[in-house]
Amino acid sequence: MRVKEYTVLTDCIERGVQYGMSRAYKYSDAPSEEHIKSVLIDAVLLEISEYFDFDDTATQEIDQ
Repeated sequence: MRVKEYTVLTDCIERGVQYGMSRAYKYSDAPSEEHIKSVLIDAVLLEISEYFDFDDTATQEIDQ
């Protein structure tokens, strides 16, 4: 059995954007563009990290 990574990743991004938008407007009726971007990025990455593990060795190779 194989996972359809593209489908799972797309679902994560869609859920992250929906959650991020609701968070961006939770305490403000007119959040700044920077706040919206920040909350969206955080929410999308949170959703992705729920389904994907990141290999720390790849990050270490890039840093070197």
